[in-house]
Amino acid sequence: MEIYRIPEDLRFVNQIGQTLSAEEKIKLEIALIKLGQTQTFDQLLFWGRIEGTVANYYIAIGLNFKNNFEFPHKTFFYTANLKEFQNLPPLNPEYKEQVETFRQLFSGQPEKILINITGEDGDQPPADQPNPDEPQQVVKNDDDSDVEIKPPPKNFLEVDRLAYVVNAIEFECALLPVGAVRLTPTHELRYNDSFEGLNLQEASKISNYQHFRAPQSANKKALIAQDDALFHYDFFDQLDDHPVGQWSLQTDSSKYQVTIRNLQWPGFLGYHRAGTRIFGYAYFGDGIKNVDLAFQL
Repeated sequence: MEIYRIPEDLRFVNQIGQTLSAEEKIKLEIALIKLGQTQTFDQLLFWGRIEGTVANYYIAIGLNFKNNFEFPHKTFFYTANLKEFQNLPPLNPEYKEQVETFRQLFSGQPEKILINITGEDGDQPPADQPNPDEPQQVVKNDDDSDVEIKPPPKNFLEVDRLAYVVNAIEFECALLPVGAVRLTPTHELRYNDSFEGLNLQEASKISNYQHFRAPQSANKKALIAQDDALFHYDFFDQLDDHPVGQWSLQTDSSKYQVTIRNLQWPGFLGYHRAGTRIFGYAYFGDGIKNVDLAFQL
C-alpha cells in the first residue's frame, strides 16, 4: 500500500495559495497511518481539504484496483479534527437537487442538520414516521414472504452534503496524463510501469490529459470494452467538458511543471512534471461550485 502526502518536490502546488502547514502535515500523516492500519487498500491517498467556518474537513481516498473490472473502487474518508478518519456516508439521490442549491459555506461540524425531516428539534420523528432508534419489525405477507421495509427517515446532515461535494469534484475533475495507466489482459486497471511522463510539448496540451473515472462517453465505453484495449492508453474521457473553457492549463517559467485548474470547482488543481512520473491532483477550497461559469466565459 502506498500512502501519499503532498511531497516536498511538488512545492509548486503552493501556487494555489492554500496548502498544508507543517502542523497539518504531521497530524495528517499520523491519521493516514492509523487509517492504513485498519483498512486494506492498494493505494491510500490524501485527496484535499474543504474549508469550514469552524473547522476544516480533510479528505482521504482509498483505491482498490484488484478484482475490479476496468476501474478501481474508490472509498472516501474525512476528518475534521485531524485525529481519526471516518467513512463518508453513502449518497442518497433523494437529496441531489436540494444539495446542488446549497451555496452557504461548510461549518466543519459533521452533525449539523441541514434538512430536518425527523422533527423540529431533530430528536423526535413525526407521529406518522417510525423512530430510527427503535428496532423495525418485519411484516409477513399471506404467502409468508417478507414485505420490504423502508429505512426510517434521517435528517440530512452536513457530512451528507460533504459526501455529495467530494464525489462531485472527484467525478468532474479527477484527472491524469494519457499513458499513466493501462489495462491488464483481465481488464483490471494498473499504473503503467513504462510511463516516464509526457514530454514538454505533450505536457502543455490539455488534450493529453483525461478524466480518472469510468468512461461516460459512448466511444470511450466502446473502446475500453474491446479486447485490444490493453494496447491503448486513451480509453478515458477527455477534458472536453461543458461549458467549454472550464479547464485552464499553465506551465511555470521552467516549462517543466504543469498545473491544470477547473474553473467550475475553484480550488481544484491537477499537476504533472514533464518527463517524470510525478502527477496527481488535489482540492483546496470551500466546496462551492461556480454554477455561473457558463455566463462568465
